Amino acid sequence: MQQILKWVGITLLVLAVAIALFLAFFDWNKLRGPISSQISSKLDRRFEIKGDLDVDLAWTPRITVNDIELANTDWGSKPEMMTLDRLQFSIRLRDLLKGDVVLPEIHLSKLNALLEKSAKGKGNWEFKTDKKDETDRTEIPKIDNLTLEDSKLVYRDPTTDTELNLTASAAGAAKEQGVRLQGRGRFQGERFTLKVQGGSLLELWEKSKPYPVDVKMAAGDTKVAVEGTFADPVQLQEPKLSIDLQGDTLAKLSPFIGVPLAETPPYKFTGHVTRSGEQWLINDLKGNMGSSDIAGDVAYSSPKDRPFLKADIKSKRLDFKDLVGFIGADPTPEGKEKPRIFPDKPYDPEAMRSADGDVSFYSDNIITPNLPVDEFKTHLQMDHGKLTLDPLNFRIDIGQITAVIQLDASKDIIATKADVKIRKVPLRRLLADTQFKEESDGMFFGQIILDTTGNSVADMLGRGNGDVTLLMEQGRISNLLIELAGLDVAESLGFLLTKDKSTRIRCIIGNFKVNQGIMKTAPFVIDTTDTNINIEGHIDLRQETANLRLKASPKDPSILSARVPVDVTGPLKSPKVMPDRTRLAIKGGASVALGVLLTPIAAIIPWIELGLGDDSACHAMIDEAKADDAPAPRKPATRKSPAKGK
Repeated sequence: MQQILKWVGITLLVLAVAIALFLAFFDWNKLRGPISSQISSKLDRRFEIKGDLDVDLAWTPRITVNDIELANTDWGSKPEMMTLDRLQFSIRLRDLLKGDVVLPEIHLSKLNALLEKSAKGKGNWEFKTDKKDETDRTEIPKIDNLTLEDSKLVYRDPTTDTELNLTASAAGAAKEQGVRLQGRGRFQGERFTLKVQGGSLLELWEKSKPYPVDVKMAAGDTKVAVEGTFADPVQLQEPKLSIDLQGDTLAKLSPFIGVPLAETPPYKFTGHVTRSGEQWLINDLKGNMGSSDIAGDVAYSSPKDRPFLKADIKSKRLDFKDLVGFIGADPTPEGKEKPRIFPDKPYDPEAMRSADGDVSFYSDNIITPNLPVDEFKTHLQMDHGKLTLDPLNFRIDIGQITAVIQLDASKDIIATKADVKIRKVPLRRLLADTQFKEESDGMFFGQIILDTTGNSVADMLGRGNGDVTLLMEQGRISNLLIELAGLDVAESLGFLLTKDKSTRIRCIIGNFKVNQGIMKTAPFVIDTTDTNINIEGHIDLRQETANLRLKASPKDPSILSARVPVDVTGPLKSPKVMPDRTRLAIKGGASVALGVLLTPIAAIIPWIELGLGDDSACHAMIDEAKADDAPAPRKPATRKSPAKGK
């Protein structure tokens, strides 16, 4: 038995020595081909070890691989996606036997990597692997010492005119060193810089300890700073980050998030970033945009590569000029007055189709140059190019302007529908901060319905079809305001020299039929205590011009000679108001003229019943006009008697 064990021992010893000698003198370069083929097959991309492959055997083997290449895609700008001059690493066998991968050292020399996108937005890093498994941070090998020597990364995206040249560095022991990435280039054609500082390699591997990050990025005037930790930096899970954003316009953030944003004045925001599932959340967002303060919460996700932005924003001080970029106007004018009134900067239908959103906005402290608003509230939804503002509400004192606007950008020309309702808007508030306020009163009602196409507000209005109805009743209008409007230029000079008084208004009814941007009066009548005023003509929204004639019919015939027609013509921005003294107003009974004018309005009574009571003066005026204009009953015809003698 002892003899048998002796020969078994000698045999095993000889076998071990033979294996050791074989491994010592084995040409490891013979494995370059099989290893390259295996990796190439896995990635469906050419991978080649062109240099020597060497293994230094020990309990901690050291492996050296020289001259490695990974091919680029067939559409890539260069043949190689990655080249590496030398990869050297050691692996601890006793830990490997326990199932742990521990690399006491890893050294990369002259790593050059090219990451780029095609014209269709596909990345060359998208390999045709059978399965894309997520990696846990504990599956990352534990590295005691990492050295990156002369390593460079280039990123290119021709769709956004972007090219970045980055350098990576890491040196020192795992407990001390941090991974650094920095570089510069251009993004969207603007100067771009990036600095990334990560925690130590030991912190990357230890699951119980959050991994710290510090990122600073600048693209032109857009600056982003992010600092904090990730519970799992590999999967970017459980972040606890602070973020600082500032720039000259929110529109320049669109390429980063894929969601179209409007031109805005300069902004600066801070917030706290967390993550819930696939949603990135910015909580406690606060800051300023132009003269307005902004606060709220924002959520961003990109399911199936389709960005989605959800936000709930409030403002304690909203300057409306900071929002004009959302309707295509310039939010930062340089003082040069534009000849047009309506914004003509086009929306981008393709951009509107590229992302979805759900944004709520509210403010109860609004600053406007002309229209006094006490409260503003809107809810914007975007779904595959279909944009809805429902509601778009303005509160003015006890009155409301409520609107529902729908834009369909599923085609290259945007189709728009608008339904706007005006309820109990006080005239006194509209004339706030003017000399006419104290002598003016009354409530405005109305409805605007438009159906149009066009890619800018100016185009939409210039092609609009629909109806516009405005009504004011039981009010007073400053005589000075009426006279300055040109109804009687001579009398206006007298009112300028005396105390301003007011004229009682029974009712104002204005109805416009809109056809291809032409608003034609149908009709427009002002009924005061002493005068009926008829306005005829049209307003061209495409050319932004007016061609209107105002005819006053005094109820007191004794002052009829003092009234002449007044023409309002020319650009809406600066119309000419001139009396036509060559034609006197037509003499006649005021009630008959009013009846002729108002009879067509009977057809729109369902439209103008906008919360008016049964005692509405406008209803009474229409009823009176209809009665006055009713045809008199015809008398039966009588046959004349023949003349005598015939």
